[in-house]
Amino acid sequence: MVSGFRLYVVWTGMILTIIRIALKTSRNPYHALFLLRSLVIERKSIHGNAGRNKAVKSDSKYYWSINIPGWPSEKFNYFIANEFRRIISPETGALQTMIFSITNVCPLNCIHCYESDNLANSNRLSLNELKSVMGKIHEKGIRHIQFSGGEPLCRLNDMIELMKYSGNSTDYWVSTSGFGLTPEAAAKMKTHGMTGVIISLDHWDEDRHNAFRNHDRSFYWVKEAAKNCHEVGMIVCLSLCPVREFVTEENLNKYYLLAKQTGAGFIRIMEPMKTGRFKGKDILFHAREAEILSDFMNKCNRNPAYARFPVILYGGYHQRKTGCYGAGNRYMFIDSNGNYHSCPFCRNMLGNVRTESLDLAITKARGSGCQLFHKA
Repeated sequence: MVSGFRLYVVWTGMILTIIRIALKTSRNPYHALFLLRSLVIERKSIHGNAGRNKAVKSDSKYYWSINIPGWPSEKFNYFIANEFRRIISPETGALQTMIFSITNVCPLNCIHCYESDNLANSNRLSLNELKSVMGKIHEKGIRHIQFSGGEPLCRLNDMIELMKYSGNSTDYWVSTSGFGLTPEAAAKMKTHGMTGVIISLDHWDEDRHNAFRNHDRSFYWVKEAAKNCHEVGMIVCLSLCPVREFVTEENLNKYYLLAKQTGAGFIRIMEPMKTGRFKGKDILFHAREAEILSDFMNKCNRNPAYARFPVILYGGYHQRKTGCYGAGNRYMFIDSNGNYHSCPFCRNMLGNVRTESLDLAITKARGSGCQLFHKA
């Protein structure tokens, strides 16, 4: 974790990089100022006056989010250039991220699994088909990929092959339960370009997390995976899907302390949605839960007393202000059967990778999206 004067120096360097990209994009100083002003307004609309009190350093790069490549890097420059292109042409703005489910297999039986309908004992897409999808993603100019499943580690070698196939111009993350993430697996992922891991941890209490995941070794593997990834220099993000009963100040404080102890740089909070095994259940947040989480995020991200603690990312807070990030806006989702969707929670099949072009799927997606997060 980086904060204080050191972070101020880093932030200054990053601002200078963004100014340079604006000038290169527009080749007109006045238009470059317009682009910069628009980017600042966009950031404030999302984050308000949240400040820039801490970041995560990894491999000489600095990260403020798991959704933005680290600075300084060509991947960061490419991301910012895409944001400027979005300002210039909002209707055709470039997709930044693809969430790509690469396996139907999972050793767990989580009570909230959004991929439950697609889980199976064997994979439905071959490695060659996965490579074909990666080719389409790369051709579209998407340079930020989050592998998901099932459990992606059940297909570790194929995931490594996909990273080798797409090359080092892409930022790779993997969403995992941590199950089977041994020191050897962590080293292999790091060697072939994995930036970070997003490990699901749904309670600070071992028994309650294991009950949520329906496996008595799930909590063990979360801690083991975090330790192994931390030791090889991969960023660790803990992903929390809190049910309403969990959202209390006491639970959040205990979770936050545990996250710091595991070496996590980020915590991602994802609200439960009525999809997968939660379909038809009374699990959506009331205004009170969203308010508690928003207040907690802002306190922990702004207060210098928490400078050595993880950065908290709570998409629900931002999307209630700006609208859905998915649906062909900044990201889309390809499930383990190769079907395009607006996001992992909006199961509106937009075609299949075998028969539908990515361009057409993006066009369809932009007419849909998560209706919980209409722009206010």
